[in-house]
Amino acid sequence: MKKFLPLLIIFLLILSFFSIYFLLYQAKFFIGRASVSSASFSVDNSYLFLTPLRAKANGQERIRVTVFILNNQGLGVMGKRVILGQDANLSIEVVQPVTDNLGKGIYDISSTKPGEYYLEVKVDDKTLPQKAQLSFY
Repeated sequence: MKKFLPLLIIFLLILSFFSIYFLLYQAKFFIGRASVSSASFSVDNSYLFLTPLRAKANGQERIRVTVFILNNQGLGVMGKRVILGQDANLSIEVVQPVTDNLGKGIYDISSTKPGEYYLEVKVDDKTLPQKAQLSFY
């Protein structure tokens, strides 16, 4: 047993080192997720996605538009007002117009008229290069 004691001590030291490193890394990851609201954002890093990609034009089915406003480091920017373009054929429900701690803004859209629609997304009078492409059938 005595000859294994030095190996056990070395093993415990290595395990302690990796445990401390892992905890510090995780703390950095969770603390650094979102920027403050006054931070600028990157038009090129920000993006949006739609789910589902298509919906029935019955006025009931919705397409959710989720917009992520990110800074130059790819972190979410909190407190930014997301403005979605308008179209007379679309019913736009504002779910979360101001970005949360992940930089996320949300809109639900329905229509009674089939077609393809393209809506611009603006934040701080800047237009994102990606447009929301909505498809109703």
